[in-house]
Amino acid sequence: MKKPINFPYLMLFNTLTNQRERFLVQDRSVALYVCGITPYDYAHLGHGRCYVTFDLLYRFLGFLGYTVTYCRNFTDIDDKLLRRAEKEYNDPQEYGRVAQRFIESYHEDMDALGCLKPDFEPRVTLFIPQIINFVNDLIKSGKAYVTPLGDVYYSIESFPGYGKLSKRTPDELKAGARISIRGDKQNPADFALWKSVDSLPGWESPWGLGRPGWHIECSAMAKDYLGETLDIHAGGMDLIFPHHENEIAQSEGLHNKPFARYWLHNAFVRLNQEKMSKSLGNFFTLRDVFERYNPMVIRYYYLIHHYRNPLDFTDEDLQSAAKSYQRLCVFFECIVPASVDELRTTESPLILSLLAALCDDLNGAKFFGILFDHLKDQGLNEASLVKSLLITILGLTMQPVAKQEVIITPEIEQLLVERETARKARDWKKADEIRDSLRALGVALCDKKCD
Repeated sequence: MKKPINFPYLMLFNTLTNQRERFLVQDRSVALYVCGITPYDYAHLGHGRCYVTFDLLYRFLGFLGYTVTYCRNFTDIDDKLLRRAEKEYNDPQEYGRVAQRFIESYHEDMDALGCLKPDFEPRVTLFIPQIINFVNDLIKSGKAYVTPLGDVYYSIESFPGYGKLSKRTPDELKAGARISIRGDKQNPADFALWKSVDSLPGWESPWGLGRPGWHIECSAMAKDYLGETLDIHAGGMDLIFPHHENEIAQSEGLHNKPFARYWLHNAFVRLNQEKMSKSLGNFFTLRDVFERYNPMVIRYYYLIHHYRNPLDFTDEDLQSAAKSYQRLCVFFECIVPASVDELRTTESPLILSLLAALCDDLNGAKFFGILFDHLKDQGLNEASLVKSLLITILGLTMQPVAKQEVIITPEIEQLLVERETARKARDWKKADEIRDSLRALGVALCDKKCD
C-alpha cells in the first residue's frame, strides 16, 4: 500500500448532497467509475473536458496515497451507431466497425491530452449476459415489469428515492417524461431496461429479441468491475438526469445499498452560451482543435478553469491559454523535475499552497493563480518541485509548444551582463538569482550543464 502523504484532507463537491464534503474511504482504496462515450463520431471538446478533469482526479488520488481502480465504459451499441453503419456500409449490423474506428480515435485523442488509461474499459456488447441477469433480478424483485411487446421498464414508483440526485420532484419528473408511443408504460416516467426489436442486431433474452436500455449498462458493468457500491461516480453534468438518476434507481433498488458515495460532475463547454454537443450540431472535435493548437494547450485550457463552472469556448481564450502555457514552459525549460518522493515530503510553503488548492475540490483556477503570483519568487529547488507537480499531477508535459523569439530589451541585456560577471566571480548565488529573474521575463538559460 502506498504511504499516505501528510497533507490536509481532500474536499470534493458531491452532487448527491449538493455540498462540499471531506473525501473518506476505508483502506485508502478507491473505486472510480466515469461514464464513457458512445463511439459513433469523433470526441469533441466537451468530452475532452470531462476526461481531463477526472484524469486529474485519478492522478491526484494516486499522489495522495490512494490505490485507485478506474473503470470507464464504451456504449458500443446504440441507435446512433446503427444509423451511422447504415449510412456508411448500408448495413446497420456493421455498427461494430463504426464503434471500433471511433474507439481507436478516442484513445488517440486521450493519449494526446495526456490522460492515463483506466484499469478497465468495458464494452456493452461484451456484457449482455450480465445485463440480462441484472434486468431479470429487477423483475423478480418487483422493481421492473415486462410489457406484452417484450419491453422491460423500471417502475420509478417502486423506488421512493427517485429524483434525489437531480433534485426533481415527482411532478417535475412526470412533466418531463416522454409518453411511450406504444402506450405500454405503467407510468410515463418509467424508463427502459430492455428494448424489444424485430430484427438483428439484437440478443435473445427471456423476453425475446432485444437490446439493453442505455442506463442499465453502467449499473451492470460497474457492479462487475467495482462492486455494488462505488466510491466515486463521475461524468458530465448532462448525465445527472436521466442517466445517473436511473442508475441509482436500478442499482439501489436491487441491492438496497448506496450505489455511489460521491457523485462528481463537470460543467458544460459552451459555444455562444449553449452547451456544446453533437445533438445541437455546435461542437468542435478535439481533432479539429489539435490541428491549430498543441493538445497540451487544450489540457491546460481545461485545467485553468474550475471544472464545475461552465467553460465558454472562444478562439481568443485558447490563444491566451497558449501564450500562458508557453510562458510556463519557457520558465521551467531548464529545470530538472524533482522526484515524486521529494514532492511528497517537501515542506515548501508554495508547494503546500498549490496542493491545498487541488484539495479544494480540484480548484485548478486557484492553483494557477497561486503559481503565477509566485513565479518570480521560486528558487531552483522550489522550481524543481513545482515542475514535478505540473507533470505528475496536472499531467502537463511542460515542453515548449513553439520556440518563441525573445526580444532582447535593455533590461534583459543588462541582466545577462551582470550574470556573466557573477559567474566569472564564482558568485553562484547572485548568478542563480539573476537567472531566475531572466526566466520570469521568458528567457530560459542553459549553461554547459543545465541546472
